[in-house]
Amino acid sequence: MKTLAKKDINKILGIWAQKHALLAPAKMDNGDCIFGAFDEKTFTLDYKKPPLSPKSFFFPQAEIIFRVENNKYNEVVAAKKGLIFGLRSCDMMGIRQASSFMSRDNEDIYYKARQSSAATVVMACPHAQNETCFCTTTLSGPVAQKGFDLQLYDTGDVFLVEVGSPRGEELLAGIPLAEMEEAKAKLKIDEFIKKARLTIPEVKSVASAMDKLKDKKVAEKVWDDFGAKCITCGGCAFVCPTCTCFNVYDHQNSPGNGLRLRAWDACLYGGFTREASGHNPRVSQALRLKRRHEHKLLDYNKTDIQDGLCGCVGCGRCSDYCPVHIGTLEVVKAIAG
Repeated sequence: MKTLAKKDINKILGIWAQKHALLAPAKMDNGDCIFGAFDEKTFTLDYKKPPLSPKSFFFPQAEIIFRVENNKYNEVVAAKKGLIFGLRSCDMMGIRQASSFMSRDNEDIYYKARQSSAATVVMACPHAQNETCFCTTTLSGPVAQKGFDLQLYDTGDVFLVEVGSPRGEELLAGIPLAEMEEAKAKLKIDEFIKKARLTIPEVKSVASAMDKLKDKKVAEKVWDDFGAKCITCGGCAFVCPTCTCFNVYDHQNSPGNGLRLRAWDACLYGGFTREASGHNPRVSQALRLKRRHEHKLLDYNKTDIQDGLCGCVGCGRCSDYCPVHIGTLEVVKAIAG
């Protein structure tokens, strides 16, 4: 197996940045870490899971899909050769799940154009990123199993480099790497995974909640209580790696000229399921919260979970950022309890 000296990482990222639009962990002035354009001044290897998943690289928060000029529709399929460095395994699973959903029935050409032109480099998790991580429960971590081009294991002064695709091999072409005996590398990786798993305990209430949902044994009071707390900010959907709801808008600039855009939407908004007649099948916030969590834990499509447990990847962001504490962890514990 190949090994990469940690001291050389900035140099190698600089090489990749010459050929790719490179996103990497960047430390902001306020201490937050985001996936931003690679810059040696802000790049850091000392990071935890960023507040936002990298799904916006493939599925922007807002994007133009048609330009209308003189009453003629011109489709806009934007893509550039990209590379995301430093993904965590839960986010890699999120990309796999979203990619499956976006191609299952009718291929979303806008998503596909970005996804097929972007390389992914996963940074395996040596330990829980914080107390809300439960990737071992949802089968999405602490290391990625599929989908990546390269995966790095931090073993101190060097990274072990796992190649996951021919594109990963291409990324390493011309890069100065050392070799480690396969048997020794496998032992190191096994030890890495074992130690990481010890820091990410299984959340047994997830399986219990899934069973109760399946057997229709969840009291409506659970949803009523959460519905009364929810402030409808939509934040849980926007930070979630697997949420792909969107709305489409037309904007007229002048007669015969304008734009058609799509932008993120959230199933927790009152207008999301409102029908043309004015009828809304999910008229209360309790029903909307119920539907959101059923979608993650019960009514997912098997082809979309990509070997995961369910439609949730266990990143814990919804629990981290919901201002009134209605994340997946809080919901499954309430159901299981």
